[in-house]
Amino acid sequence: MLDLGIVILNWNTRDLLRTCLKTVLASQGKFTFQVIVVDNASTDGSAEMVESEFVAHDLRVRLIRSPHNGGYSYGNNLGLRALGFEGRADAPRYALLLNPDTEVPPDALDAMIRFMDANPDVGAAGPKLVLPNGDLDKACRRSFPTPLVSFYHFVGLGKLFPKSPRFARYN
Repeated sequence: MLDLGIVILNWNTRDLLRTCLKTVLASQGKFTFQVIVVDNASTDGSAEMVESEFVAHDLRVRLIRSPHNGGYSYGNNLGLRALGFEGRADAPRYALLLNPDTEVPPDALDAMIRFMDANPDVGAAGPKLVLPNGDLDKACRRSFPTPLVSFYHFVGLGKLFPKSPRFARYN
């Protein structure tokens, strides 16, 4: 059984996808994984690039060519099904939905697997997202979206009081 099944949904992001796959395949650690690239009917040569540069040289990479762009959920579900996440006993222990514009640090996947293994009560994990300029992408650390937290955010109290533990909890 694999430790990790990675689904990368692609639509016309050939160069970003190439970089993403290179960083995933350069991951370090003692875990097994498979990458399923689901191409959502790209017209930029993405699928051909995946076949020639990755599938032909690395058994950990598979390509699914969707005949049409069915959207985010449709494409990810194609990948998850291909990995066996429909009740098959050989499905990987964990699944990762990864966007093609992601660059994965060498130790990130191993750290995430170790975290999940050490915390069996945790059902999902989200990575720390860092922008190209090195800043934290605030979208990766939003608080729990209660109606009150959302209200504070949308009326602007979070911007008026950015250090307030009450009003600045959205981001």
